[in-house]
Amino acid sequence: MSTTDRRPACSGWQATAVVAALLIAGCTASPGQAGAGQAGAADPAGGSRPGGAAAGHSRAGHAQAGQAGAARAGGGRSGQPAAGVTAFCAARPLAGLRASLARAVPGSLRSEIIPLGITEDGATAYVSAWTRRFAGVAALSLRAGRLHPILRFGDPAADQADGAWGGRWLVWTQTYSLASLDDFTVLGWDSVTGHLMRLGHSISGQGGTPWPSPWHAPAVSGHYAAWAQGYGPGGLVQIRLADLSTGRVRVIASGHLQAPFFDGRLLVWPASDRPGALTSLHAYSPATGRPAALPVVLRQVRGTDFVATDGTRTAYLSPGLNALSYSPAPNLAASVVLRLPHGDSFSDLGMAQGALAWTTTRATYLASTSTGGYLQVTPAYGFAVAGAGPDVLVSDAPASKVDHPALALHVLNAAGVGRAAARC
Repeated sequence: MSTTDRRPACSGWQATAVVAALLIAGCTASPGQAGAGQAGAADPAGGSRPGGAAAGHSRAGHAQAGQAGAARAGGGRSGQPAAGVTAFCAARPLAGLRASLARAVPGSLRSEIIPLGITEDGATAYVSAWTRRFAGVAALSLRAGRLHPILRFGDPAADQADGAWGGRWLVWTQTYSLASLDDFTVLGWDSVTGHLMRLGHSISGQGGTPWPSPWHAPAVSGHYAAWAQGYGPGGLVQIRLADLSTGRVRVIASGHLQAPFFDGRLLVWPASDRPGALTSLHAYSPATGRPAALPVVLRQVRGTDFVATDGTRTAYLSPGLNALSYSPAPNLAASVVLRLPHGDSFSDLGMAQGALAWTTTRATYLASTSTGGYLQVTPAYGFAVAGAGPDVLVSDAPASKVDHPALALHVLNAAGVGRAAARC
């Protein structure tokens, strides 16, 4: 099993703030559960060994002083990418970007609003929210701050949602306990028709306890959605693929697998031959219904499922969660562009149009894939959610340990990061 980790059993605000809360809450999780630790090994118990959180999109849910600029601002040393960008390096934010960071989405300073996705035009976010009048999954007008409910939580004190937006459909897993996230339902919502679909549910063993599943939001692309779901002892996991236009769900792979992601028209997932073995990636074409060849850039990926790709650009984290690799094209092998100092680790990775976003054990950062310049965009911890467009949602960490804390939410345009630094 690769570095994906299931959410630790925390309580109250710690569980509901997803990655942001995991990083500051002081949960009883080990460092590996927060996203740092041994990677690439399958857990025979069916969960995850230390070492991961989300891949491709995420929360989801962190540089040692001494190296001038790079270590302090972004967490590491710059490297040499495959082509185009010559290095990743720290940059200084321009006035426009500083203004965006100083401005919060209306309502996010009063209520807990956790972003799941953002539309390509940057006008609407899809969120899970806990306000005085509504708790559940909703569409959020980013300019006005108005919530448009999609589905209300049955039990706001325990229910949570983690999902992804794919351009028309929002798909999420809804869980029902703060003690375990293995009991879940997969739901899909069509933004054109307003139709809500129940796509699946966790599978339970003979005793009625759900089999452990990897912690990861569903992957969504076009009219397809996919997720990983535990179905038996010894860490056995299925990859399920849903055609959102028909509601049909198929099992396309089984074994010691981790959560899938879409790479252009391919569905890709990490798999190992046996528990404890390092993972490699496998691909499937939803269009043909058959296994497919991996693009060159993904053939060398081992022991991680922190992979972000738009079908052209690709970025991924090392099994040790201390190095970031990037390639501008699918036929080019990736090269390391950033290494973290000893003791620091990555916990999340996402991709937007023209940008990469990542979180470390220190803060959250946004980088231009055109210039290689990157900026720290949270005071500490937090997380970012990227989409198909240039806009990125950045959520600050909670300011206090209370149930459903307010999480300041900002909208940043990746173009501002590119203008902030000349080519590295």
